Amino acid sequence: MTLSNLNTNKFIPFSVNISDYALPSSFTFPYYYTPHPLATIAMDELQAYLEKQTEWPHDFNQMGKMFAVLVVKNSQGDIGYLASFCDEPTQGAQDNHPDFFVDAIANPCQTDDLIDKIASLRAEIAQHKNASGYLQLQHTVRQKHLESEQQISDLQQRNAKAKATRKQARRDMESKLGVSINEAQLQDFISDLGAQSSREKRALKALKQQWQVEIMTLNDALKVEQSVIDDMERQWAKLNESLTIESQKSCLFLNQAGVEKSLYDLFNYQSQSQSQDQEQRPISGSVLATNSASNTNSTPVISSTHVMNSTPIANSSEQNLPKLLQAAFSQQLTPIALGEFWWGASPYAQIRQHKNLYPVCQSKCFEILEHMLEGISTDPSPLEQTPSHNKALDIVYEDDTLVVVNKPAEFLSVSGKYISDSVQARMQARYPNATGPLIVHRLDMSTSGLLVLTLTAEANKHVQNQFIERSVEKRYTALLEGVIQQQSGVITLPMCGDLTDRPRQMVCHEQGRGAETTYQVVSSKNHRTKIHLFPKTGRTHQLRVHCAHQAGLNTPIVGDDLYGFKDSRLHLHAGYLKFVHPVSGETLEFEVAADF
Repeated sequence: MTLSNLNTNKFIPFSVNISDYALPSSFTFPYYYTPHPLATIAMDELQAYLEKQTEWPHDFNQMGKMFAVLVVKNSQGDIGYLASFCDEPTQGAQDNHPDFFVDAIANPCQTDDLIDKIASLRAEIAQHKNASGYLQLQHTVRQKHLESEQQISDLQQRNAKAKATRKQARRDMESKLGVSINEAQLQDFISDLGAQSSREKRALKALKQQWQVEIMTLNDALKVEQSVIDDMERQWAKLNESLTIESQKSCLFLNQAGVEKSLYDLFNYQSQSQSQDQEQRPISGSVLATNSASNTNSTPVISSTHVMNSTPIANSSEQNLPKLLQAAFSQQLTPIALGEFWWGASPYAQIRQHKNLYPVCQSKCFEILEHMLEGISTDPSPLEQTPSHNKALDIVYEDDTLVVVNKPAEFLSVSGKYISDSVQARMQARYPNATGPLIVHRLDMSTSGLLVLTLTAEANKHVQNQFIERSVEKRYTALLEGVIQQQSGVITLPMCGDLTDRPRQMVCHEQGRGAETTYQVVSSKNHRTKIHLFPKTGRTHQLRVHCAHQAGLNTPIVGDDLYGFKDSRLHLHAGYLKFVHPVSGETLEFEVAADF
């Protein structure tokens, strides 16, 4: 690809003959897909350009970017594609980018006045906070607090010593009663001691009142200064809120019918819909589904696995597919197929693989694409198919209390909204008289291996407590996409959910929960490594993240479509369990070898 053969309207013709490729009958389901061959060719061409280009100053070895291509057809029937990359929306950011990439949707110039006001007010706030008089007043208040505490403490200590002295003096005088003094003399002495105590208490009270008045006067002066700053910060917050709303209103999205909706309108509509029609718009999860009830895929609907956002996630308008569709509809181009890939180094927290394909970010794009894809036929959602259909569920162990099964890969532990077939469902059918929840723990749908179920509520609680107390011994087997040099070790990387890109997990040393995995290499062959994994904790996707992350093994599990590369299956198997029988107290051990 060269800049000279690119059209100014962003339409990029293929550089190879594509006449042998049939066009797809429907558009790519954006949240889980295998790219159409034309999208693959377009991505190859874009990657070839990225390999050789020199005009873009960005260092992809330091931080990569997400790129995408949209195969399109123009009004003359020519097939080509549009190209995009995901970047932070900043003023002037497009100036240094090759001009054949589609433009940003948001127009920051429309909010320049607000941005200037916010910056000016922020500077004014900083000026007030750093003013010498304000800083000196704060310092004086702190010093007076310290002085008052010290003086009051010193006086309290002196009073305590005086009290002890008086107490001893009274005991001494009482011992002299009837020897050298009489009762009247003793009472006079005690009265003098009481008067001394009263004077000391009054002095302490007066000192406290003196400091209270002085500090209150200083605090009043400080409050006057602080109120000015508080007023400005409230004004700044309102301007920021106005900027957010105006930015959302200025960010306009087209669909193929030419209907334009702003980011603000889309999310206001979603919020109203959530409150008015919860049944038609269920809230949980994160995929775009198709309306199978009408036997058409033309209208996207919300599936049970999408979490409705009340406000847009930052950078939503800068995601690739919205920008590509915007460019296509603006230029009267028909969208045909999508392909998206990561190019360059991975960020630390999230896991991205160079040149790997990725689906559209559901958390950021769903509400936007629901509008932009309206009326466009999309492929059926693979996420709503039942991959466990006709798969056998092997019983490894069975008694009146326990069942241990060997769950196949791509088999749900518990039923979902649209996929009812699961280990739990089959066990409920097999043991209709069982009590309690049956399921003790879960395995990811893609993970195969040993799963424990209980047939009574008491047994469930007993075995579940063993998992909670981490007394259950577990061993997983994985096949990694590379060679591991260190034969054994421990990975400790704290993890949390990526709220901007569910269901992915991320490494976070600030907010993440502790996660620990011990590993031991079993063998290496054909540039792949079989490994045993011993999780001490049970965080979501822990083993997958610990293997793939650059601070872990930096080698993804074969077939990991979230943190690595797609394959025939996720090569992760729960092969060994050891725990105590909830009734007999006998130690049980189960082992089923991985089939890879």
